[in-house]
Amino acid sequence: MPFVHAPRLSFRSGTIAGHRWALLPSAAGFVDPLLSTGFPLTLLGVSRLAQIIERDWESPGLATYARQTEDELLATSRLIGALYASMGNFPLFVSLSLLYFAAASFSETARRLGKPLASSFLLHDNPRFQMQSILERARRVRNEAESQALCDEIRRFIEPFNVAGLGDPRRRNWYPADAEDMLRAAPKLGASREEVAGVLDRCGFSAAG
Repeated sequence: MPFVHAPRLSFRSGTIAGHRWALLPSAAGFVDPLLSTGFPLTLLGVSRLAQIIERDWESPGLATYARQTEDELLATSRLIGALYASMGNFPLFVSLSLLYFAAASFSETARRLGKPLASSFLLHDNPRFQMQSILERARRVRNEAESQALCDEIRRFIEPFNVAGLGDPRRRNWYPADAEDMLRAAPKLGASREEVAGVLDRCGFSAAG
């Protein structure tokens, strides 16, 4: 078979919702397979549309849904763009990836706890998790000292949301599924250690200790 390739995969729809219709995030736009962001974006979109249908399909909620979907697609594209721009700088690439994993693990844990702490993808609407300046700086890193300084700042930036022990140099970028990480992070989620242990048990993960 001849070599086949698509020169451009990314796209963004000009209109995401209208009268009694809406596109799922996967149909509204696509950035890149890196990080597999399409899965959580679409699941979040399904959840939002289900709530809109349940309340009032004719309500202004579809306009809000369209705005949220577009904003989150753009936030995703900025993060992935910064990751691609830093592929020649592995330590910085790894640190930037922690922005995604910190936001994802925090959000998923908060949802399972029933805590209203993460209503958007990549914590986009959380004023304490605004990563645009970090992503812009990542594109301007000129030397090893600047790179290390930004890596250190990213670790400090994610700390209030770090429920998975991310950034620990002793792990050498290998992160196990360790219940103790999440139990220690319970205060970051506004929860008790017992509440977190209960969530882990319900999910079939033994929270020994």
